[in-house]
Formats: sequence, structure tokens, C-alpha cells
Amino acid sequence: MPLPLPVRNRLAELALEAFEPGQARATLLALERALRADVSEVGTEDAGRLLALGWFEPAAPGRVRLLGAYRAHGPSLAARAARAASAVRDWGDRGLEGMEPLLDRAAILARHGLFFEVHELLEPVWFRAAEPVRTALQGVIQVAVAFHHLENGNREGARSLLTLGVAKLAEAGTALPIDTRAWLAELRPALAALATADGAAPAPRWPRPGTRRP
Repeated sequence: MPLPLPVRNRLAELALEAFEPGQARATLLALERALRADVSEVGTEDAGRLLALGWFEPAAPGRVRLLGAYRAHGPSLAARAARAASAVRDWGDRGLEGMEPLLDRAAILARHGLFFEVHELLEPVWFRAAEPVRTALQGVIQVAVAFHHLENGNREGARSLLTLGVAKLAEAGTALPIDTRAWLAELRPALAALATADGAAPAPRWPRPGTRRP
């Protein structure tokens, strides 16, 4: 069941903020733990973080549970929170420079199936970018949105956005510090599969900076 947009958007915001140590990361990890059961034991600090989200209510001393309006979305919320927490744990500062750390975070999010979060991460940078980086970032965003549509069963929307994204990436060439050429070679078969009625089009492995082929 798709998450309500306010919940999806707030969770995405939390995931992006959680790449840096602090309250957002603590809240995301507490959310992951709390959603493993219908009624969860939590510490005082975690209870405060979860109640502040507006999705939980106290169930008993030291316990919280999802509010009634959100319980039907519990499995979807638990799955997405778990993926976001895994992405944050998997990412580490590799000493990259310039735009590379941003693209590295985007790759980790995409590899955990968090394509909407990739869009939210990159869009503010795309707005400010100069060419040809602007075109390249738009292509990356369109690819992410395409696979977000596919995840939600919208094959036509996925095909349309992936067509645009592939074209933008090809146009921008080597503007980004990722192996765009190799990625395009994997994206084009996925696009061809989407042109058929029932062809499977899994997302190719998302490229990370620092691994460009010669």
C-alpha cells in the first residue's frame, strides 16, 4: 500500500538528513526499531523522537504504537524505514570531493530502492547547477523518477521518464564524475524492456563516483 504523501515526504526528508550524525539519524533508527512490532518498547528519548513525528501514540509506559490512521500503512512504512536505515548504515565518507559525495549518497539510496529520495536529494542542486552538469543531473533525476514510477506500477510513466533521462545523460557526456557510458549501456536494455507489454526492467546497478572505467 503506497504511503500517504505527507508520510512519504517526511520519511524522505528524515532519510536525507540522517546521512549526517544527529537527531535525524537517531529518529530514523528508532523508527526502524519501533516498526518491527505493532507495540514496541522504546527508551524515553526514542519515545520522544517518535511521538514528535506525529505518527505514534503512547501504548503503555515505555511503549508506543502507530496511531490508528497510520496502522494500515504500517508494513509499507516499516519496509521503507528499514531500507532508509540500511542506506544510511551502508554509506560512509570515502573522502570524495566536489559533487562526488552527493552522487555517492544518491547511489546508495538508489541501490536500496529509494528512488524518490534520490530525486529529493539531487533536485535542489540541479536547480543551481550550470551546464553541462545541469543537464546531466536532470538525466539522473529522470532515471530515478522512472524507477520510482515503475515501483508503483506506472510502466508508461517509467518508460517516458527513462527515455528522457537516457537522452539527457547521453547529451551531457562526461559532465559528472561517474561512469555514464557504462550506465547508459545498462539503462538502454531496461528502456527496451519497458517498451514491451510485460518485459521486466529491473534497475541497473547505480554508479558510484570513483569507479569510472578508463
